[in-house]
Amino acid sequence: MSADTSSPDTASRATTLPSAANPLAHQPMGHLPVLDGLRGVAIATVFLVHLYSPVFPGGGSGVMLFFVLSGFLITKLALEEADRTGGLSLSQFYLRRLFRIFPPLFVMLAFLLVASFTFMSGVGEPLRREIALAGGSMGNLWPVFYGFEPRGALGHTWSLGIEEQFYLVWPIVLCVVPMAFRATRRFAMWFAAVALISVVLGRVLVAGVLDYPHWLAIPFLDFEGLALGCLLAAMLHTDDAGRWRVPRWLFALACAGVTFDLFAADWYLPHDTYDIRGVALSACFVVVLAELVTNQKNIFAAPLQTSLMRWLGRLSYSLYLWHATIFTILSEERYPDVPRALLVTSKVVLSFAAAWLSYRLIERPAIEFGRRVRQRARHA
Repeated sequence: MSADTSSPDTASRATTLPSAANPLAHQPMGHLPVLDGLRGVAIATVFLVHLYSPVFPGGGSGVMLFFVLSGFLITKLALEEADRTGGLSLSQFYLRRLFRIFPPLFVMLAFLLVASFTFMSGVGEPLRREIALAGGSMGNLWPVFYGFEPRGALGHTWSLGIEEQFYLVWPIVLCVVPMAFRATRRFAMWFAAVALISVVLGRVLVAGVLDYPHWLAIPFLDFEGLALGCLLAAMLHTDDAGRWRVPRWLFALACAGVTFDLFAADWYLPHDTYDIRGVALSACFVVVLAELVTNQKNIFAAPLQTSLMRWLGRLSYSLYLWHATIFTILSEERYPDVPRALLVTSKVVLSFAAAWLSYRLIERPAIEFGRRVRQRARHA
């Protein structure tokens, strides 16, 4: 890859014509239906591993796919905004995240707060501690504060905590580092070095030398998926020559790797002390994402853009929030005498019902309201 040669003149950058090989170079990405489908794949794998992990032991990789997608999208949109306006508005960014993330989350937490005093009062005190951490964007820090103490209905919010902490810091980094928008490729190389040091630090020093068992809970020691997504966005956005092409053999290898992991991760997960699997799968998802956003003729593009996959993708955040909570409420430990088939059916039906209601009544209206708030703030 060549060194960054982009001009600081944002007007000239914004009018750069996209190459045939890379339609995203200095161009608005717009809404790509294939990304909805990828979100659908991500939430489906997470849902399946929580529903029945013996068959889908690698389903947790869906979280890594979410990380890669998040890093890619927020960085690509930030670079597009810099092309249009010459910089990044922090207020607009945080308002967008605020109305996107917190309304559905706080409604679920309010439900659980009531539950902690009523039908879940048996685990009320630890559940309320979980609610406080999740509401403060610190769901990943439970092991840091409480060690191996079991979690209740909010164990899944560790991944949301990692994302929220990254969202808090990343736009500030983009704004305070001058080369982020003026020499994006050079900045990407420096960021890659910092991310690599952080990942190695977590695995070698904190996990290996210090032997700290909860190192994955520490912010920015387990963010390779988000970092790789950011790097992909920076490289594709500045690739005017269309040099970023994914070889077919590499795309096939990445797809085979994540598919194999979905069904066979239990073969090596117990021995993966340093989470090498997480790095490898994040790299695979970057390859898959790069191919799908630059090549709409890929064989998987059409299946990912079906109505079902796009619907599942739009529902993914609300389904992520509610399914693990409902699975905990309807656990076999709480209802040992209920037939397993009935419990499983109830989990699936209630999870999708809660997610659909959350999406239609809370998530989507909050996003629309947030858009109006941002427009008023922009013209104030």
